[in-house]
Amino acid sequence: MGVAGEEERSIVVEGMLIQRPELVWRVLTESDLIGRWFMPNDFEPEVGHEYTFRSGPVGDWDGLSGGEVLEAEPYWRLRYSWRGGSHELPGFGRYIDTILTWTLSPLPNGTHVRLEHSGFTEDSAPVFEIMNSENGWQAVINRFAKVVNEVAEDE
Repeated sequence: MGVAGEEERSIVVEGMLIQRPELVWRVLTESDLIGRWFMPNDFEPEVGHEYTFRSGPVGDWDGLSGGEVLEAEPYWRLRYSWRGGSHELPGFGRYIDTILTWTLSPLPNGTHVRLEHSGFTEDSAPVFEIMNSENGWQAVINRFAKVVNEVAEDE
């Protein structure tokens, strides 16, 4: 991913949800539910599946990003590459070539959720700064938790 010798940075966000891992997994992997907390997509939790996330265009970037599912072990771990953006944009929309790893750990009273977004390089530092802020992954995780709660109420 990065240039040899170039230091890569990661963002880690974790927390606990009171719902069981099976329900958390659904919200993490079902395309329509991902669209409620993240972006419209054609995601499928199958190793080798290539997916696309769709956001609004910015500058010379069409808003499409995506990658490939690298690991999908139900109720435990989901890893996928995430690439997209433009080398010309200075901030949001800057090109990234990263990996997202979600780990679910069952607890007696719910599920521990850990997200690691790794592979940020010096070139993608502007996106790292945005995603590492309270408006980045923390806000996304808050929306994720809200959708988990809504799905739990609907069951």
